[in-house]
Amino acid sequence: MTTPLEARYRRLLRVYPAAYRRAHGPDMLTTMLADAAPNQRRPRLGDAANLVFHGLRLRLLRAPRGGFFDTGWADACALIGPLAALLLLAERVPLLRPHLESNSFSAQAAAWALVAAAALSGLRRIAAVLGWAALLAEAAPLIRLYDSAPVQVIDGLWRPALALTGAVALTGAVARSVWSAFGRRRLATVLVAFAVLDAVAIAGSTSPRDPLPVGGTRYVFSPGDLIGTGGPSGFTIESASGLSLSLMLGAFGLSLVALAVAVLTVPGRIRRRLVVAALPVATVVLLVDRGLAGWAVSNANMGHAIPLVPIQWLALALLPLAVFTAGLWWVRRRDETLRLAALGATIDNSDPAA
Repeated sequence: MTTPLEARYRRLLRVYPAAYRRAHGPDMLTTMLADAAPNQRRPRLGDAANLVFHGLRLRLLRAPRGGFFDTGWADACALIGPLAALLLLAERVPLLRPHLESNSFSAQAAAWALVAAAALSGLRRIAAVLGWAALLAEAAPLIRLYDSAPVQVIDGLWRPALALTGAVALTGAVARSVWSAFGRRRLATVLVAFAVLDAVAIAGSTSPRDPLPVGGTRYVFSPGDLIGTGGPSGFTIESASGLSLSLMLGAFGLSLVALAVAVLTVPGRIRRRLVVAALPVATVVLLVDRGLAGWAVSNANMGHAIPLVPIQWLALALLPLAVFTAGLWWVRRRDETLRLAALGATIDNSDPAA
């Protein structure tokens, strides 16, 4: 006869995946019942919390045929970490020319350059440690600046979000080389594309010391020109010659195409995980651009800084996490669907006589 305690333990065990319950459920139930006190009718609070925590962890962070860092996630993390470092380095590159002229250097750019170099050199554990240090380098200036310029800090919140994604990926990929996961030819294409993008960004950037050409004409391209906003942009490519600007834009565009093709032609199991890893950063960008637009306008119109209220901070923290969790679930379901489809195709194509 089933006792009330056993029935309650069985209900708690339903938090675990069915396959895990079939393999370990009876042993777990026997152990918990043997550890129970005489006449105990309910699970201890600590035991119940432990069961729920580990059951949810298995459901959310495990693929159907492996752990969270299975082959698909290990390969994806081996690519996400260096890509995040290269993106954050490239975002700082247009600032290097004026910074070098003033004998100073961006600590964030240096940090991400070291992270990328370590990851590409196979020093994966060092790259993971450096990734967390670079995350601190991104976050520390924003924390110091928040009280005086909250809008500027929130506008740049995507950088620590991407840095956190890269640091987590580097930590999860310590056993996987980016060269073997991504392929040497594809990774070489990515590195050349980033090198060209960085070179164009440096050549097309200006510093306050740059004199205007004769006649006072300078040719400027802003990404806002492509969408017809006509407004100022944080990134521009400038030149004293129209031909030079056209050549730089051509090289810039070809490099973007090559980079996109190299990343989007990875196997589907990796590509799906790349999309999921990018979702939290995209969510932060969308929240700041759309959800906090009114707050930014209020800051601009008031004579003093207006900090975010707790509910806004909660949205910035929890919504990206919720979107990422939903992405994990989608990847698991998609992988399982494809696995079952492949299994069915194998059965259909097998010899009936066999």
